[in-house]
Amino acid sequence: MRTAILVLLAASAAACSGNEKVADNAVMPALDVASETPGDWSGLVEMVGRRPSESGLIESSAISVDLNALLGPDAGAFRDAMMRAGPLARDGDLLVARAPDAWLVLDPADHAFRAALRQGGSVREWQTPGAEVPPAGG
Repeated sequence: MRTAILVLLAASAAACSGNEKVADNAVMPALDVASETPGDWSGLVEMVGRRPSESGLIESSAISVDLNALLGPDAGAFRDAMMRAGPLARDGDLLVARAPDAWLVLDPADHAFRAALRQGGSVREWQTPGAEVPPAGG
């Protein structure tokens, strides 16, 4: 029995001994795939006071998969615009981030959001289907 355990430990160590970084295997979520179940949005509150460019709000938080799926081909432009956003702020029960050409309103209790992007003089908006998230105010 002891020999079997030692063999398993040796095999495990050999499999993990490479110099590769796990992060090298990370990929952005597909643009057309929404999450089947909402992620844990409780961590979004910890991002209040931090810019999306610092916190990973747009790129790697619990909203990223659904945001990419809803915005589709505009997700990249939205992500770029939001990198110039000010800190995430509370507005009652909502969380709001504003950039010169984009904004994002999050309703963590309902796992819903509303986003907008200004391009070429027009504003395009997206919202979680079935949700009633207000637009970002003034």
